[in-house]
Amino acid sequence: MENQKVYGPHEAVMLGIELENAGHHFYTRVADCAVDFRVKEIFQKLAAAEVKHLKIIKEEIEPIFAPEWYREEDQQLMAEYLRDVEKQPVFPDPEEAADYCSRADTTVKAIDIGIRAEERSMMYFSYLRDATQDDAGKEAFERLYNEESKHLKMLQDLKKELLA
Repeated sequence: MENQKVYGPHEAVMLGIELENAGHHFYTRVADCAVDFRVKEIFQKLAAAEVKHLKIIKEEIEPIFAPEWYREEDQQLMAEYLRDVEKQPVFPDPEEAADYCSRADTTVKAIDIGIRAEERSMMYFSYLRDATQDDAGKEAFERLYNEESKHLKMLQDLKKELLA
C-alpha cells in the first residue's frame, strides 16, 4: 500500500475493526434512506457482511495477535488512541450518508464511496495477509480479501445497472 504507516499486528487488527465498523454504519445509513430497492438491498447485504467481517477479525484474527497481557480495558484504550491519531479515511461520517440518498447522482456517489472503500479494504487485507507469518491469520485475511472482492463486484454491477 502506498504511504503505508507501520503498526504492530495488534494495532493493525484494531484499525481493521474500525474500518469494518465504519463500513457497517455507512452501508446501514445508505440502506435505510435509499429509495431504489436495488440500492437498499445491496447496501443491506454489505452492512450485514461488515458485521460478519467483524466477527472473523475478533474471533479468528485478533486472538493470534493480542498480547497475553492485554485486558479489555487496554483494548478500549488502544482503540480510543488509534481513533484519535488515525481517523479511518475510507467511509464518510455516518451522518453524512443520508445526503447520498436524495438524488440519483448522489446515490451513484454513495456507490462510488463503497467501491473505493472495498478497493482500499482489499489492499489493507492483502497487506495484512502478506505481512502475517501465522498460517491461520493468513487464511483469515485471505477470506476477508475475497469477501471484499465480491462486494466490489456487487457495487460495480449495481452502478452499471443504475447508469444503464
